[in-house]
Amino acid sequence: VRQWMLEIIEAAGIEGGFHCSTDRDGFPIADGGGSLSPIDLARFGLLFARKGAGVAGRVVGNTEFITHTLQRDSLMFEGNREWVRYSNQAFTDGNWIGHAGYGGQFMMANLKTGTVGVFLSVLENESAYDADYSEQMIRALERVTANY
Repeated sequence: VRQWMLEIIEAAGIEGGFHCSTDRDGFPIADGGGSLSPIDLARFGLLFARKGAGVAGRVVGNTEFITHTLQRDSLMFEGNREWVRYSNQAFTDGNWIGHAGYGGQFMMANLKTGTVGVFLSVLENESAYDADYSEQMIRALERVTANY
């Protein structure tokens, strides 16, 4: 898994550090364990926008999996985010793939425009979640990534 993660990091062209939590045996914890700069997070998002192709044409993603994630009939959110589906550990509306970080971060890769948007913030409440805030953040990123 470590080598696989290094291949992805190198293909994304990450320039700064990628810090990842591990268990006591050194096994990477990918669920909330990664930390990187906003620009490097955007570079990582380009792997999705380019359907798995990284810098210098290095392919580390699976085009079919990305397409399936966009098109899959999956869980819909209720209420103010009913236009968003949760598919293969990602958010999507069929045009973009997004992923939320803990407490107010979001990365969105718009596959129609090839544009990536990143939003970092901190929610200072007990759950580190707010549905209204999340909707506003996602809608803002939709506007930003659709207009390039």
